[in-house]
Amino acid sequence: MNENNYFIPDRFNGKVVIVTGAESGIGNATATRFAREGASVYGFGLRDELGQSWVQRMHDAAGKATFFVCDVTNIKQVEESINKVIAAHGRIDVLVNNAARFLVGDVTDTSEEDWDSVMAVNLKSIFLTSKFTIPVMKKTGGAIINIASVHAFASYNKYAAYAASKGAVVSLSRQMALDHTADGIRVNSVVVGGVNTDMSIGLALAGGATMDNLGFIEDPKVVGRTGHPTEIAAGITFLASPDASFIVGSPFWIDGGLTADL
Repeated sequence: MNENNYFIPDRFNGKVVIVTGAESGIGNATATRFAREGASVYGFGLRDELGQSWVQRMHDAAGKATFFVCDVTNIKQVEESINKVIAAHGRIDVLVNNAARFLVGDVTDTSEEDWDSVMAVNLKSIFLTSKFTIPVMKKTGGAIINIASVHAFASYNKYAAYAASKGAVVSLSRQMALDHTADGIRVNSVVVGGVNTDMSIGLALAGGATMDNLGFIEDPKVVGRTGHPTEIAAGITFLASPDASFIVGSPFWIDGGLTADL
């Protein structure tokens, strides 16, 4: 897939964007697209080597990119990182909450530690980043996009913590929209289907399957095929753009028809 087909040059000139989990997969494709479309992009994540490699690629392409090592479940690190962005620009226009952790297990074989970790990465992180972004975003308006999953609505066996966390993301996004639309902030969730990322491949392997026999095949003529991270990034950047001005509090489905086939 040619990523260059997806870029709309200068669409986000002058905008400041934060993307969590920006080192790889959907987060990296999204951060890349914002940077290639003119935004000043800040990636948050834990894998510094991958993050700095992305920054170098963006700089080589004349993009404006910065990576902060930030544990998005840690309130102090989140506040410090967001304050650095505010100090540099005085504004934040877009927040994409993409960081996620996947876990296989039902409620009987999931440990309390693992349950808490999934909830912290997938849900608490959205609370923390939004807590410190919304006050500055109120000054100019903006968009918050929280990445959910088809598992919020229809799942497989043994995804208790992951499905619960992603269902909560949809509900929290709706509530945030209700609370902050009057502040000029649009909040939506993205309901993602099977996408060819390291996490999805890990999901398949953990279940003793491959992407193919989970139904996530590459044929574009097949309902429920595997998506490419750039296809999800295209939807995310659309939701952040003025073209999506009437989309508020919605679970925005980008699943290749996966749930139509369940």
